[in-house]
Amino acid sequence: MSEHEQILIELLNKIVAEQALVAPQVKIQPISSGGANFTTQLFQVTISHGDDELKLFAKVAAVGEKFRQELPGFRMFEAENDFYTKLIKFYENLQEKHNVPQDKRFVAPKCYGCSSKLYEEVIVLEDLSAQGFTVYDRMKSVDWDYASKAVEEIAKFHALSVAFEKENTEEFNKYVETLTFSWDTENTEYFNDIIDKGINMVKEEKRSRVEAFIASIEMVDYDDILKPVKLKVLTHCDYRVSNQMYRVNADGGMEVKIIDYQTIRGASPAVDLLYFIFSGTDKKFRDQYYEQLLDHYYKELSLAMKRLALNPDEIYPREDFDFEYNSKLPFGLTLAMTMLPLITVDEENAPKVDKDLGLHSFVVNNTSDILRDRINEVVDDFIRWGLV
Repeated sequence: MSEHEQILIELLNKIVAEQALVAPQVKIQPISSGGANFTTQLFQVTISHGDDELKLFAKVAAVGEKFRQELPGFRMFEAENDFYTKLIKFYENLQEKHNVPQDKRFVAPKCYGCSSKLYEEVIVLEDLSAQGFTVYDRMKSVDWDYASKAVEEIAKFHALSVAFEKENTEEFNKYVETLTFSWDTENTEYFNDIIDKGINMVKEEKRSRVEAFIASIEMVDYDDILKPVKLKVLTHCDYRVSNQMYRVNADGGMEVKIIDYQTIRGASPAVDLLYFIFSGTDKKFRDQYYEQLLDHYYKELSLAMKRLALNPDEIYPREDFDFEYNSKLPFGLTLAMTMLPLITVDEENAPKVDKDLGLHSFVVNNTSDILRDRINEVVDDFIRWGLV
């Protein structure tokens, strides 16, 4: 039995006791994310008891001291545990208080247990894959059916954050403070290496324009990138398709659930949109749906806020959203440069999840045609929009 399985077994024993399962038989199966997960070892767990089975999904921290020292104060495991043990309960109470219809509620995966013990962090959730959910193919651009649902879910998530802040400002601010961390300026080299690889994939006739654009912005000032302009919300801050799961229901409708809450931060709501758009769409999608997707987000955000007895026209009118989004839009190109190499890397070249993982492990060897096309398509859009 591996070290990670031993850590997991300890928590599973507590879950079995809490659930009062009779004569349980526990089966643990290590699984792979296919190169989409970089910080944890993943497991599927089946607990058989009588004629029933409890299907669970577990994540056990796999990063060592090296990664933790390079990101001092980054409470990624604690942040996810706090989400499931504190924040989601507050959100559920808010939705209940305001009688939000069941089909309009934000619903996170059910958590059965977690531990924040240093170096042995673990969380056990319901297994969404056993319910027919799957992860979208990260090598492909999303389509409208998927994108519209993903945007709808993040709009609900943001609206609940606004309600949290309005109903309990002091607690909201305390919660946000737990999610901050200091960025070590020595890590600038890591970003520069990734950006240099991305720039080398840009078509030669446009490369100098991109280099000038990158030089003109504070790419590594992460706090400044996240800083809200008109509205602060709790953002997912890594809103790519690998952190969502979806299924198509019997009626043909699509359902999307957000997963992996390690990177929650108090930030601009535009950040989650930029992550989703520039990590998960291609030019063909943006040519057809870009403006429509932004309209859809704001419409769903407004509806979600109204269901929580909030007035979007007073709190966050459309002109404020447009101003905020356009203020953050330049981040979209640097985000594409830094995220797309990881998102489109094949499993063989993806960072290895072990104790030797460090920031420079994310400077991957990816020279695929998919990556080259996606980066150049983003560059073309930024030129068309007059930003580069």
